[in-house]
Amino acid sequence: MTPFKKRNLLIPISVALFAVILYSLNKFVPSLKSHIQHLEIIAISLMILMSLVVMLLWISLGVFGGLASFLIAMIFLYRPLTDMNPYYYSVLIAAFFLSSFIGYHIFRKINVSSQKYTVTMEKIVEDTNLIRNHLKNRRAEVAAVDVKVDSLLKLKNIADQLSLSLSSEKIVKIVTEQTFDIFAENRRVLLFTVNERTKELILSSTSKSDKRQTFTTKNGGIFERWTLKNMKSLLIKDIKQDYRFSIANEELSDDAVSVMIKPLIVEGNVLGLLRVDSPDDTSFAQHELRILDIIGEIAAVALENASLYHKTEELAIRDSLTGLYVHRYFMERLEEEVKRALHSGGTFAMIMMDIDNFKEFNDQHGHIAGDMVLKNISRVLKSKVSAGDIIGRYGGEEFAFMVLGSGKKETLRLAEEIREDISNATVTIRRIKYAVTVSVGVAIFPEDAKHREDIVWEADKCLYEAKAKGKNMVCSK
Repeated sequence: MTPFKKRNLLIPISVALFAVILYSLNKFVPSLKSHIQHLEIIAISLMILMSLVVMLLWISLGVFGGLASFLIAMIFLYRPLTDMNPYYYSVLIAAFFLSSFIGYHIFRKINVSSQKYTVTMEKIVEDTNLIRNHLKNRRAEVAAVDVKVDSLLKLKNIADQLSLSLSSEKIVKIVTEQTFDIFAENRRVLLFTVNERTKELILSSTSKSDKRQTFTTKNGGIFERWTLKNMKSLLIKDIKQDYRFSIANEELSDDAVSVMIKPLIVEGNVLGLLRVDSPDDTSFAQHELRILDIIGEIAAVALENASLYHKTEELAIRDSLTGLYVHRYFMERLEEEVKRALHSGGTFAMIMMDIDNFKEFNDQHGHIAGDMVLKNISRVLKSKVSAGDIIGRYGGEEFAFMVLGSGKKETLRLAEEIREDISNATVTIRRIKYAVTVSVGVAIFPEDAKHREDIVWEADKCLYEAKAKGKNMVCSK
């Protein structure tokens, strides 16, 4: 409790004392005149108390209260005091003047102190509010830093996971799931990839909360097309309020209100788009877009690395001229199929073929013409392949075709079709059409052989049997 509040408590106490003493001097003391011999002692004591009370009223109520109490006392005490002793009234007037002077002086001091106290308290309150606001801002900044640190740790986690993956499918899945984990709440994350041949967008992965709708525009909408065309990030806080876009019914039927899209760009090529949307128009700001930009940059590099790794892997296992598997990779796959067939009791066929008189053709027409023939034969073989089948360039002009789950009858029919199609597939050299033929050997696993080397040897033996019988034919064991 402040001293000024304590002073306010003196007001009712002083008024009560003033009334009691006034009553005592006016009624009670005169009535005792015939009963008490030395009444003047009591009267003087009460007058002293009265002067002190008047001083308190000056102090607590100020000039108005002090003068009022002074006049009231003078009026109501005049008759009883003069009846007892005229001298008492003169003494009381002198005491009142003295106490009033002292009370007024104290009142002025208290008033000045009160004003200083009020100013000081206002300054303290102002400083306190500033400190509280500063503390509130600092707490908000700390909370924001915590959120940013958490986001950066999650971004590091994404980078660590992507650095360990060289599969495009796995990268797409990691990016989608981790992006959803960063933004969470009621968000939806969509990752579109660009078809290398048609350059169209394809929705490759989605991650969303249970409350969100399924995205139905699998090839992207107006926002995706804008991002793909302009090759820069897009932030829309409310799709219905953005003047840049004329929203179609398809977009309006979706539950997305705010949208962020980041193009995945590497060396000027758009590999895909990463989209995050929300049904709330206050979800995204520049900070969220910056986070999405970082994720997009990491994802783009990871997808590019996966693509380069895949191309490098393809170069290592495919012949650069024909696009068929090289001898080493073909033999590795053959080893796997032999083990699988022995374990499951399955079967497969081996077709070996060799171009007839290819050395003479090369000597007569040149190696460029020979390369054209090799490409022509590879196209015929690729047109005959089924799911799981393996075609390899076994040697210079020799090819191997592994047909899974095929018996001898079906394989011989396929081999005959291949032989006939190759003989009909001409190549044009200096405006003259030339045709080549192949000799073909067929062996069935495990009917003709039960080991990798044996199945190749049996098919190769049948191939040379076809050569010996006049070429351009199919032979089997």
